[in-house]
Amino acid sequence: MANEAEQPIADALARIEHDLELLRDGLSLLEVKPCSRCRRFFRALPGALFDEGGHLICFACVPDWWTLRSPQLSLHDRESIEHRLVRWLLTHHHAHVIHQAEELPPEQPLEFRLVTDCEECEGTGKLAGNRCHYCNGRGTLWVVIPKAESGAP
Repeated sequence: MANEAEQPIADALARIEHDLELLRDGLSLLEVKPCSRCRRFFRALPGALFDEGGHLICFACVPDWWTLRSPQLSLHDRESIEHRLVRWLLTHHHAHVIHQAEELPPEQPLEFRLVTDCEECEGTGKLAGNRCHYCNGRGTLWVVIPKAESGAP
């Protein structure tokens, strides 16, 4: 013990960094990966982390991450990532597509809300020369995830 206390701080830090690297390597063998934002570890199950070009984002971090990230992207990149994000939310996080503003839940608190281009008409509002029936010609849809009720089993 006294020997460790006398060890220079730089050596101690190097040992800690090495031990952490070994721990990260071990976690990766168990298919456990960290969120790029909050650094919490998650099992690499479908839907646990959204992959944006190698940056893994957990569901809890997605709303703030997307708010900050989307303005930094080119239009093409934003649309591409947004479509993948919508698919991920629909597939893994019980998101709902809302076609009309009147269908938005007025009183229900939302975990997440995203206005996105309609995938059917690619945001044009037109499909085969007519008004898109999926988005009612607006070119946009809402993707929402209702907030889970507290105290639910």
